[in-house]
Amino acid sequence: MGRSRATDRGARASTLAALAAAAAVVTSCTLTREDVASCTKNADCREAFGAGLVCGGAGLCEKAPPSPRCTTTFPPDLLTRPESYEGVITIGALMDRSVETQRGREDAIRLATTQVNEERGLDGRPFGVVFCDVAEDAKYDSLKRTDAAVASARYLADVLGVPAIVGPSASGDAIAVFDAVKDQGVLVMSPAASSPTLTGYDVKTATDEAPGLLWRTAAPDTLQGAAIARHLTTSFPTAVRVVVVNEKGPYGTSLTEVFTAAFQGDGRSVEAIAYETASQRDAAIVQAAASSPAFVLFFSSQTPDAVAFLNAATSLASYDDIGLFLTDSAANPDLLSGAAGAAALFPRVIGSRPAVPQGPTFELFKTSYNAAFKKDPGALAFVPHAYDATWLVFYGSAFALRQERSVTGIGIARGLRKVSAPGEEIPVTPANWARISGALGAGTAVNVSGASGNLDYDPATEETAGLIDVWKIAEDGKSIQSIDTIDPR
Repeated sequence: MGRSRATDRGARASTLAALAAAAAVVTSCTLTREDVASCTKNADCREAFGAGLVCGGAGLCEKAPPSPRCTTTFPPDLLTRPESYEGVITIGALMDRSVETQRGREDAIRLATTQVNEERGLDGRPFGVVFCDVAEDAKYDSLKRTDAAVASARYLADVLGVPAIVGPSASGDAIAVFDAVKDQGVLVMSPAASSPTLTGYDVKTATDEAPGLLWRTAAPDTLQGAAIARHLTTSFPTAVRVVVVNEKGPYGTSLTEVFTAAFQGDGRSVEAIAYETASQRDAAIVQAAASSPAFVLFFSSQTPDAVAFLNAATSLASYDDIGLFLTDSAANPDLLSGAAGAAALFPRVIGSRPAVPQGPTFELFKTSYNAAFKKDPGALAFVPHAYDATWLVFYGSAFALRQERSVTGIGIARGLRKVSAPGEEIPVTPANWARISGALGAGTAVNVSGASGNLDYDPATEETAGLIDVWKIAEDGKSIQSIDTIDPR
């Protein structure tokens, strides 16, 4: 091409520095270079100039307009001063910042990235993260949450060229995002999507040659549904007739089906009422109590829906003697603050969630997280899972870079298939980064154990498993407390 590799890197750095400094860079700003006269796709421009460039209508590379949802990065100047991060491996993150638990998951991703970079990154190359907010928020646009997640994922994949995305949290959003970016080979790693619908969604039987690109650190709800049924039948044997109000979609519908199959029988029955809109939800809440069941179970992936359920129930006399059952999306501070006016119902509320982790790996993570953010990660659902999800992407990147010479989604996925080998457990900690990345980089399988618990992925389904906690609201109404732990396996 008439240039040395060193000259090429220098030209790219100079070009990006000039772009970042320009105050009025828009899509009409055209870049040219001797060896890149034209482009046919965005990837051509990323290869030549780095992230943030797209192939314009004239067939020349242009600076892409920033996404207003994706301006938060780690390091903070990752996109505005890219010349400072030669060789950076950038991943994306999708979280809903209107929910405290999801802000906590962003912090967990930030902590893991800080720690891996303190360990000198991957072969001296740092990691970076572009955080996108998928909340429904008019300051950005008029998009609903799922549409915002898809639009942000496309920006991360097509404009920035990330090989992997941590998030989103909701099962329906995770499926929509995966469908949007799968053709670009982007790995999607959700810390909280638990619907059984995700199992086998991308590939029916995974192999090393053809691994799946849709992963999660949360166990599927086949476990949670069975655990809910077991708890109700053993702790409330007279509760033979219950009603489920469920969000229609991958999470609510699938969890209802699993629970119903496990609970029905021996004289027990389940009535399910599904909803899609807020008005349908409110009508379902009223209808659920009309037949005076022993329990009304409310299954939604969204905390605001659970808040609305309690706030509505507290105003209805028909709920005076009914037990209330919620799930993991409700086990967080947002429920307690949003439903403070329904505090009279709190003593009758119980729920389920993945078990709060225990053990030295979680305690080390908890100490580091608390020191950085002054919060207890054990009180925020799926925050340890977000931490593990980020480290898993880093581990997979080590395999991809050293075994396949580039960090791609499919390479990361192949690396992830090597973290659940038999033998000694290696904790997910910064101190073990060199050991784990070294082994995976050499193609050697390891057995990692995370802050969220064991990360024992089944090689065929690429799913993990875990314990389920039953929780209640503390007497002072200010925290969630685990009262029982169930192994549904």
